[in-house]
Amino acid sequence: MNINYLRTFLTVLETGSFSAAARMLSITQPAVSMQIQALEDYFGTKLLERRGRGLELTRAGELALRNVSHLLELIDSTRKEIDEMASEVAGPLLLGASTVPGEHLCPTLLGIFMQRYPRVKPRLLIENTAVIVAKLERHEIDLAIVGAAPKEAEIRAEPIFQDEIVLLVPPKHRFASLEQVPLEEFCREPLITRSAGSGSRLFVERELAQRGINMGRLGVVLEVGTSLAALNAVEAGIGVALVSAFAAEKSVRLGVVAKKRVQGLSFNRSLYLLTLHRRYGGRSIAEMATFLRSPEARRAIEGRVGTWEK
Repeated sequence: MNINYLRTFLTVLETGSFSAAARMLSITQPAVSMQIQALEDYFGTKLLERRGRGLELTRAGELALRNVSHLLELIDSTRKEIDEMASEVAGPLLLGASTVPGEHLCPTLLGIFMQRYPRVKPRLLIENTAVIVAKLERHEIDLAIVGAAPKEAEIRAEPIFQDEIVLLVPPKHRFASLEQVPLEEFCREPLITRSAGSGSRLFVERELAQRGINMGRLGVVLEVGTSLAALNAVEAGIGVALVSAFAAEKSVRLGVVAKKRVQGLSFNRSLYLLTLHRRYGGRSIAEMATFLRSPEARRAIEGRVGTWEK
């Protein structure tokens, strides 16, 4: 049923005749008659009766008048709210992130974004990369930042930030005095790793496999769910760990762990903005995606990790 027919029905009642309604609506009188007839066919009963030169509502017409008026008010109100949402950066925003970007980058980025758009109400969901990708596929989050590009065809992955996976060792460990750790010695060392589903774990496994190293043959002594747990395990002397430089920054600065490189291994990686191959659901989501791609966002995180010489 055409909503305009409902408006025509109300206009006929307001003006008192088909001809007056036609003039107000800038359509022909036969068009008005056709629309009223279509409504009566839809409801299966007469809505209007002619009484002399005027019109009178039937009982069904009285019911229709009351409900149609309310329905059109709701439709107009909904349209207004949608128009406002489309033109104003406001409303809810659900950003998903894997552990490293979620804990170490997103608070800074969201702070800048919220100062610019105070009417946006963001929520930050932090899970491992596999969980975040699944939630994005199911439209449970609006967009995401993760540490490994997924293979799902419906997800668009754009590199937006650069990170490095570094080797962390206790400050009194024999590796702490070395410029670089020999690969053979690294492979024999007790290793703390992130759990399956982690973007960091997936990236490290891929890089090691390219060099013919199977992580399953390394001396893994502990799997942990977060970078913080890995840092604490290194500090406790359980083993060494490959962890994001962003996550390690504070602990390295405090001297509770030391960061090193492994000879022959380069663990530079991208952090990815994930979106679905569809239009964004509102201005707030589109503006957040634009901000995350911007030079301003990159500048906000540059310098977070000191150079190796410091």
